[in-house]
Amino acid sequence: MFFYILLNVILPIFIVMILGFLVAKYFTLDLGSLSKLNFYLFIPVFMFHSLLIFKPGDREIGMTILFNLLLAVLTFLMMYGITRWMKFGSNLAAASTLSVMIFNSANYGIPVVQLAYQGEGVAIQVITITAMNVLTYTLGILIVGGWSEWKRGVKTILKLPILYALFLALVIRGFNINMPDTLMTPMKWVSDGMAPIALITLGAQLGQGGISLKHPKELWITIAARLLLCPLLAWILISAMGFHGLMARVLFVSSAFPTAVATVLFGIEYDKEPTYAADVVFITTLLSAISVTGAISLSAVLF
Repeated sequence: MFFYILLNVILPIFIVMILGFLVAKYFTLDLGSLSKLNFYLFIPVFMFHSLLIFKPGDREIGMTILFNLLLAVLTFLMMYGITRWMKFGSNLAAASTLSVMIFNSANYGIPVVQLAYQGEGVAIQVITITAMNVLTYTLGILIVGGWSEWKRGVKTILKLPILYALFLALVIRGFNINMPDTLMTPMKWVSDGMAPIALITLGAQLGQGGISLKHPKELWITIAARLLLCPLLAWILISAMGFHGLMARVLFVSSAFPTAVATVLFGIEYDKEPTYAADVVFITTLLSAISVTGAISLSAVLF
């Protein structure tokens, strides 16, 4: 089963990422524009369309958000202990903690869930994206920027298009409004383009970055925490909350995703080891071929 998942789920994703990686190596791409297309168009439309099509229940939405919040808190406490026990410097501790907490739930997560579960788990992953973005611009900013930046984080959250996509989809569902095909058809077209554009963007971002392997001890501890310890925490939390079936499998698999590129941007913005964060993103993305394949295989046994 492991090799079947590796060949049929993970390898297709990496092939598209490699295309983006190679293009970025030979051509100068405007990654800012690609990221904006993903953030302001493809992902919000994909979320809106998915919530109308798959229609997760209100309890499912609430429990998914609660799970991700609790996992983030547990991860923070785990990294607080590890970084102090291993005597990380303050900047490295902040970068490592953020790199373990914030995983790539959208550009990487959506294609994996689509292929692994034939679209059935997409709605759960969509809610995870919302939770992860809110966590990124609240707890994430507090970790790397300090308490003085909390107002900035709140303002950023209020600008997140995914929140308005989620709210609008829930309102339409609540009032049982039937969207006309005139609107649903172009939304489906945009939604279908989300996965390839997201993976090409991710590959291009990795292609334009380098790898330095500074602070190797801290680096490998952080990578192990992201890809191994977080799924362990997720399994404990899923068991404690009594989740089962598809929801448990999707939440468990998402906990094994690689570090999000946003951690590098935060490192640059707040001068908190951006090169180190880039190394974590690059290596966890490469190793996720093994960790995510293993998580999908294991989820079928555990849940």
